[in-house]
Amino acid sequence: MLLSQSRRWLYSLLLALALPAWTSSAFAQQTTTEPTNSKEAAEKKAAEDAAVDAKYQALVATLPAEQQAWEKTLQENLGGFYLPIHKRSRLQGRSSCWDFVADDPKLPRVLLIGDSVSGGYTLTTRKLLAGRANVHKAPENCGPSSNGLKKLDIWLAGEKWDLIHFNFGIHDRKTPLDKYEQQLEELIGRLKKTGAKLVWAATTPVPNGTKDGDQAPTWIKERNQIATKLMQKHGIVINYLHSWMVPELSKFQKNDDVHFNGPGYDRIAERVARVIDVALPPQDGVNPAVIPVGQLELDGYIWSERHAAALEAKDRIKPEIVLIGDSITHFWGGEPDGGRSGNRGTQTWKALFGDRPVLNLGFGWDRTQNVLKRIELGELDGIAPQAIVIHIGTNNLAGTQHSRACTADEIAAGITRVVEQAQAKCPNAKIILMAVFPRGRGTTNPQRETINVINQKLAPLATKPGVTLLDITAKWLQPDGSVNLELMPDSLHPNEKGYAVWAEALRPVLPTK
Repeated sequence: MLLSQSRRWLYSLLLALALPAWTSSAFAQQTTTEPTNSKEAAEKKAAEDAAVDAKYQALVATLPAEQQAWEKTLQENLGGFYLPIHKRSRLQGRSSCWDFVADDPKLPRVLLIGDSVSGGYTLTTRKLLAGRANVHKAPENCGPSSNGLKKLDIWLAGEKWDLIHFNFGIHDRKTPLDKYEQQLEELIGRLKKTGAKLVWAATTPVPNGTKDGDQAPTWIKERNQIATKLMQKHGIVINYLHSWMVPELSKFQKNDDVHFNGPGYDRIAERVARVIDVALPPQDGVNPAVIPVGQLELDGYIWSERHAAALEAKDRIKPEIVLIGDSITHFWGGEPDGGRSGNRGTQTWKALFGDRPVLNLGFGWDRTQNVLKRIELGELDGIAPQAIVIHIGTNNLAGTQHSRACTADEIAAGITRVVEQAQAKCPNAKIILMAVFPRGRGTTNPQRETINVINQKLAPLATKPGVTLLDITAKWLQPDGSVNLELMPDSLHPNEKGYAVWAEALRPVLPTK
């Protein structure tokens, strides 16, 4: 997209994937018929293209009418670069982002509008949303916002769309900022008329080795800022793909190409699918609190790196005690180190645990579904702790673009599932389940009422063999029922004094050495 060299490389790669491998004899024959000049080369290529087109047209003629119409749309819009690749892919039976999508009439319809980066994550997004949505891709590399204004009606195809996930950015690097803003504003107006839920995808990073790459941090930031301001103005969900990819970018992108490798596209698709899933109406009977899922929210650390550190620490220290939770647990202390945000209760940590090996599996912003995923990924494998302390569920109350807020019943079910999975992995460990701590200022905060209901629904777990339910709600509150800010200055996270309260409550129920 930015480099002609990059474009040629991508074409060569896709073409190689679309064509059968040469046998040694075929290769020998090929080398004897190499063209001797540019005219012969052009004639040879034209003959090959004509042969491919004839086979492609014959294939299209066998398709049902609806699929023929889609192939015609692609022929009219893919252009001289992508259409030959598409033809060869179809002849080889390979899937691509431009596969015909036969809609399930019971599912919502989703349209992805974007450049070749969006083409890279379409197939995985489609797979992740299987059974949840019909995921379509606009019939071309959509290019700059000016092309969007020209081609939008073709992409919309007069169809009803329930959600449109869109981006214009990399191809707009030379578009003046005021023109970019004006064109985005016009596109938003036209998209809003469809009645679809709109999701804007922030432009993904551009490495320094590409053309204009040394200026990329400036022009991407400026255009993402303009887009963010417009999307907030119009109440459009923003999918922060730029921030999502930056932390581990070197693993997913070469220094001279704006495109991503397979794992990189999978990572983008994971976020795209999650944002779309949450933006669509909730599925009846589906409780997100019990469905294992990896990182959902961006936080002040890299989720996957903390997970890797947890795996290393558990095998090294062979913990007698494990703490499982979110940022409330994360910030207390211990290993893995909590970094700049953590270690807020180191004195009480040492006073409670002394030199006992203790593993802190608290992750900021985690919900029950994230904990279930971490257990699935092995954080409790191969260890035999005497006790596991669990405090999770408060983040399930928060609705964001990545996860909807859960009901009290759903959160209680999620916590119950965490307890069950912990016992399955460590059957000899005593489970100390903390009732969800109170949060929020005032005594009439609606979340406080929901937390009260959650804790009531956790009561039956106290009768489960090997489980102790520890409710210290009253210790966090003032006589008037408000959260004691001397213990929780932000009405959510304990300080050193707050962690001392938790430590003293745990002391009598922890197994002794």
